[in-house]
Amino acid sequence: MTAAKKATNPFFDLDFTKYTADFKMPGVDVNEMMAFQRKNVEALTKANKVAFDGFQAVAQRQSEIFKTLLDKVQTQGKDFAATPADNPMAAAAKQTEAAKAAYEEALANAKELSGLVSKSQEEALALLQSRFTESLDEFKSAIEKTATAKFPLSTSGRAFWLCRFYLCFCPNS
Repeated sequence: MTAAKKATNPFFDLDFTKYTADFKMPGVDVNEMMAFQRKNVEALTKANKVAFDGFQAVAQRQSEIFKTLLDKVQTQGKDFAATPADNPMAAAAKQTEAAKAAYEEALANAKELSGLVSKSQEEALALLQSRFTESLDEFKSAIEKTATAKFPLSTSGRAFWLCRFYLCFCPNS
């Protein structure tokens, strides 16, 4: 399998019109409904990529924090070992100061990681919200387009079938 073939989404290779050929509904363009769903899947794919990239950024930053922590522990261990044993108050003060600095750094790191996660989630959600709004606009224009089409169903019957079809094929929108 080529790299280009691996990169494509297998959902897009399916021809849903074959499966919906018998699903004839007056005034409904099945290809248009499939285009709606394709756009939904594309938006979901983009949102998942943003979320995954955010996850990778958090994991990389956690790794950097852990490496820095190990270096500091090693340095502090040497410093504590070099502290003269005849002055326990100085050693306790030094350890207390190191504990305070470690605590403050841990809080700062947690805040930074939390910010990375929030940013990633906000970007992914913005993509999905944007697509949802577009989807509603597309659905509205499809309803308006079919309202002008001439077929035997009443307006309420047309709206019923369009809503039913949309909900069947676009459940996540």
